[in-house]
Amino acid sequence: MKKAAWLSLLFSQIFVITGFWFRNHWYHPMGNQLTGDAAGQLLAYGRLSGLLAAFAILIQVLLVGRVKWFERTFGLDRLTHLHGIIGSFLVIFLVAHPVLVTIGHSMQAGTGRWEQFVDFCLKWEDVLAAAIGLGVMVVALVFSISIIRKRISYETWYWIHLSLYLAIALAFGHQLAVGSDLTDNRYFAAYWRGLYIFTFGNLIFYRVFRPLWSFYRHRFKVARLLRETDDVTSVHIEGRAMEGFPVRAGQFFMVRFMAPGFRWQEHPFSMSSMPDGRHLRLSIKALGDFTRRIPELSPGTSVIVDGPHGIFTSHLCVLPKVLMIAGGIGITPIRPLTEELIAKGKEMVLLYSSRNPEAVVFGKEIEEIALSSAGRLKVIHVISDDPGWTGEKGRIDREKICRLVPDLKEREVYLCGPPPMMKSIRKIMSGLKIPSSQIHFEKFSL
Repeated sequence: MKKAAWLSLLFSQIFVITGFWFRNHWYHPMGNQLTGDAAGQLLAYGRLSGLLAAFAILIQVLLVGRVKWFERTFGLDRLTHLHGIIGSFLVIFLVAHPVLVTIGHSMQAGTGRWEQFVDFCLKWEDVLAAAIGLGVMVVALVFSISIIRKRISYETWYWIHLSLYLAIALAFGHQLAVGSDLTDNRYFAAYWRGLYIFTFGNLIFYRVFRPLWSFYRHRFKVARLLRETDDVTSVHIEGRAMEGFPVRAGQFFMVRFMAPGFRWQEHPFSMSSMPDGRHLRLSIKALGDFTRRIPELSPGTSVIVDGPHGIFTSHLCVLPKVLMIAGGIGITPIRPLTEELIAKGKEMVLLYSSRNPEAVVFGKEIEEIALSSAGRLKVIHVISDDPGWTGEKGRIDREKICRLVPDLKEREVYLCGPPPMMKSIRKIMSGLKIPSSQIHFEKFSL
């Protein structure tokens, strides 16, 4: 219900914007431009594409702004995924706007297309800045395409993406200076300013003020590091007044370690232990250049912790029975969730997929939870790359799920693991007719 309400509110803004645009052009001083000559129609639709592009950019800012009132409903990973989808279509509006208005004005003035574009940049207020901003936006969007994103370093991608805020600032001036929809309608102009103030007010509060205030209040720092397996290290973080830091089992944080070689990168890591009001434990697998260097951190290193984030929590669990499926380091949010749900009296099965027994993270802890659960937790390890393993072998597939969890349809399903595994399991669940409302997952590679 909340999702529908928020989506309705957001999409209603499109109707408001197109409503203002329609009225401005239907009652245009030079006549109805929606039914007039070709030049007038090109200008009208060019202005609409510009308005929709600007609105889509504001939505993009909200989607990645870690805005809590928004994120609590949808989950940060889903908002980030939607951000990527919208970005793929945004380029159409961004290109359509200058192309259509340039052609429309050149037809009215009887000049060439390039001549008209140069005239815009040299003689129209703030248009040159907007053209530069457009170029920056297009470059950033191109570098955000998955196939290209994977070929560049995180630092390069981060700074290119950060340049989008400069591009938005460069493009804003010309909207109010030469955008006839706004210059000819003071009410629309006031509404438009309000959209920007609301959007960037949320961005500054949640992306800047809130994490800095949390750091000032709690003074997070690395307390100690503990090697869990050959490639997984747990970072224990402590601070002041930790009992006042709200976090739930299953949530994650955006973490920035303030040490040389680390401070310019921020990454998502999930909580791997039950919240206890004293410390946070993040268990990090060496998967790239940044994470491989985690063991080099020194105790006492200051940490900026942005969060908690995510809706992968026990509040989603309604049924009395639960199936947990974890793959590799995906056990990190599953481990505290299992402990919390056991305490709530849930009956649980945990299917835990690993390459080999040595790669199992928190094996002893999970065993202790199972032993103290009075039979409410059954743990089944599935090992893929150890011929000597005498238990379940291979991957977690449909056959194993149906055989090991015959009452699957009576259970809530919590899933966390590598993206290919999660995609495969979700496909299996769909084929078994498990309602999507019973399947809970969250991706932490934002």
